[in-house]
Amino acid sequence: MVYTILISIVFIAELIILTAAITSLLRVDKIIISLNETVDEAKPKIKDVSELTRKISEQIVELSEDFVGQIKAKQEDTLIKHLNKILIAVLLWKLNSKTIKRIRRSKFAKNTLRAFALLQSMV
Repeated sequence: MVYTILISIVFIAELIILTAAITSLLRVDKIIISLNETVDEAKPKIKDVSELTRKISEQIVELSEDFVGQIKAKQEDTLIKHLNKILIAVLLWKLNSKTIKRIRRSKFAKNTLRAFALLQSMV
């Protein structure tokens, strides 16, 4: 008789544990179903965002190519300007000192140099 009571108590305990486990599994199942629904709702939005991101990245590539082209063009322009200045300096250096002195003394040359300096500062 003691064994039957003990077996009954163990059986009831197992039923209680089994009920708790099944209840927990049902809760987890509901959570997983709601998460699955959330993911299903988010899929189109994620697709739209990824497509938008792809388009933005393509535009960035195009703009960066244009930017690099502009930088190269500005670099070439700057190089030409500096080479022009160096060429003028070499030509002036080649002139003899008397000619340079005459040019420096003339008012036309002074005004011309001031005008060139003003133009260079504006450019």
